[in-house]
Amino acid sequence: MTQRPTLVMDVMGSDLGVSEMLRGVADFCDVMRGKQFDVVVVHSAPDEIENMRRQLAILSADSPTYTVRFEHAKDVLPKEFTSPVDAFKKYPDSSIRRSMEIAKEHPQSAVISPGTTGLVMTAGLFTLGRVKGIDRPPIGTPLPTHKGDMWFVDGGSNVDCKAVHLHQFAILAHLFVKTLYGKESPRIALLSNGTEDYKGNALVKEARALIEADPRLNCVGYVEGHSLFDGDVDIMVCDGFLGNITLKLAEGVGTFMTDTMRNALKRNMFNALAAKLFLGPALREMRTRTDYAQWGGAPLLGLKGNVIICHGRSNALAIRNALKVGYELSRRDLVMQVEQVMRDYGESPAG
Repeated sequence: MTQRPTLVMDVMGSDLGVSEMLRGVADFCDVMRGKQFDVVVVHSAPDEIENMRRQLAILSADSPTYTVRFEHAKDVLPKEFTSPVDAFKKYPDSSIRRSMEIAKEHPQSAVISPGTTGLVMTAGLFTLGRVKGIDRPPIGTPLPTHKGDMWFVDGGSNVDCKAVHLHQFAILAHLFVKTLYGKESPRIALLSNGTEDYKGNALVKEARALIEADPRLNCVGYVEGHSLFDGDVDIMVCDGFLGNITLKLAEGVGTFMTDTMRNALKRNMFNALAAKLFLGPALREMRTRTDYAQWGGAPLLGLKGNVIICHGRSNALAIRNALKVGYELSRRDLVMQVEQVMRDYGESPAG
């Protein structure tokens, strides 16, 4: 039976503050008028939310198809802690823990949080648990390409992997992309040091054999680092060690290119004027295509609940879009699909 999606928004942990997170919630509610859903805002800052609470109440009153309610978590997490596990246990009424507990009560739900990756992962694993058959939940990370978005797993949660784990990553990413984009047979490739069959280390070769042997998956072989942005694959699979390096490298190159162009324009007024007149639209398009806010956040896949981890610097646009992703994954019941597929395997692909 299809239920109304419940979106649990943890507004604590953001670099930009609670107010910016709440603006994202308000923007989401505004653009989703007419849709049926429930939003639960979990916070530890009652004074900061009062003004936005009234605004959200007005919005929800104007649109009877959705509701917004607030939950106060009493424990305020410190900005820095040595262990996510210790922090999770020491602060039993933290906003992220309360958010996961609320989501657990609603089968079709999603938790959206700008908290630290380690803490969100810990809270998700301890509270929601893993889908049976999934050994290590990976992080899905988007990259823009010439032909649309590509997602890669793992973005950094599992640095030491076996081939069977990469196979599980491929299964989860396949279902995620199929659910979110409607692609029935997304193209899957493993990150390697060449596209030839003999390339790759032992881990990559063994993982490729497992993925190619899986009739549910559309494995197209290997993809090299310089081809990631071509758009010829929909999903790139690698361990979290390589995945996080890939992500940070892409971010660094993007920053370098932007800074180089900005410095060059500053040195020459004519170039700056020409760029504004003739390159303005192109530069704006490039900035939009590479803005992480367009995707909202990174899904933590393989849990018995949808979890979207947002960047600590996420603005209102990023939160709005993360909520939209959470809405779609909940509405289309990604978790149920994962559970069904893993049951069909009969046992963990790890054997």
